Amino acid sequence: MLPQSRQFFIHTFILLSVLLLSGGNQLLQAFPPAGNIDFDEKYRQLLQAAKSAPSQGTLKEVAFNTINASQSAIQSGDYTSAVKIAALAIKIGKSSGNNHAFTMANSVKQRSTILSREYRDVEKFHQKLQENPNDANAASFYGKFVALKLNNWKEGLYWLARGDDTEYRTLAKQEIANSQDAGALLAVANGWYQLADKEKGLTKQELEMHAYDLYSQVWPQSIGAGRTAINAKLSEMPLRYLNHMQEKDVLPGPWPFGKNGESGNGKGMYTVNQVEFPNGLGLHPPNNGFARVRFQLDGQYNTFVTGVALMDHTSEVRRSVTFTVFGDDRVLWKSPLIRVRGEAVFCKVSVRNINRLEIRTESPGQAYGAHAVWLDPHVLK
Repeated sequence: MLPQSRQFFIHTFILLSVLLLSGGNQLLQAFPPAGNIDFDEKYRQLLQAAKSAPSQGTLKEVAFNTINASQSAIQSGDYTSAVKIAALAIKIGKSSGNNHAFTMANSVKQRSTILSREYRDVEKFHQKLQENPNDANAASFYGKFVALKLNNWKEGLYWLARGDDTEYRTLAKQEIANSQDAGALLAVANGWYQLADKEKGLTKQELEMHAYDLYSQVWPQSIGAGRTAINAKLSEMPLRYLNHMQEKDVLPGPWPFGKNGESGNGKGMYTVNQVEFPNGLGLHPPNNGFARVRFQLDGQYNTFVTGVALMDHTSEVRRSVTFTVFGDDRVLWKSPLIRVRGEAVFCKVSVRNINRLEIRTESPGQAYGAHAVWLDPHVLK
């Protein structure tokens, strides 16, 4: 099973699949066909695989295969099948006893249900574009669906830049033209964020998240006054990943503190059940002690959310690992003992009025194999 990529319990899955025809014309499909899959037959196969699974471990694999099938249905634009298969994934995930599979299946079900509903409203515009790619009104409606709902901004920008909504068109053209220019991209991010103030509900949130993504792209390259300005913008956002905060008081274990979805071992992005976490953190504890990192919240946030696990390819763990969240030196949350890879535990805890957040991993005795990772930890206002 190939690694899946994205935060499954936050705003959306990132599904980037843009096809260009010769001459630079966009292929007129919500997503390219997923290998002409017969999703009804795929559903029957997965159902039978679940019924005949000889063990909980095998059932967990079937659950993730079912999640993948639902995502393939989304990629093909068959949202009805995606909903049906995701519902099956929830049942299999629950039966497998794997919290990660069950949580992810619920997320895919919610996403596919939203897409199924939203696409009914935009399907006629999609069809108009197939008849006339220069229909500016249709391009605007379809571009918003692709960018905001599918979170496929690369294709969505193409259509928004051809649409009749002046504000969206102007920002889309600017983003396309300045995708490699950090300074110009910052201005575009400001534009999307300002546009979000004019919108409501999910559209507002989706625009804010795109602005966030652009700010976070510029964040690693920024220094001095520029970083201060971006930090101020990120602090205004309703969500912020710890990955995009300046860490403090780092006490590492045998591996360095890992950021950007890396465990700290220098081998690239880690996975848990073959799922990647681009904003994940790695904090391998030392023998007979703990590893920790702190972040300054200054009372700006209400909730801290994360998942915790041992990364894939973890060898035998000789001692159990615990994950602890502190707020102003007070324990806010502590995980159960985790010793087996593939198990994920999720945390959602209040950090209201908390100034300093600390996350800590600990393994008593020898910490061999204690490859502890935090799954896209973030704070919410």
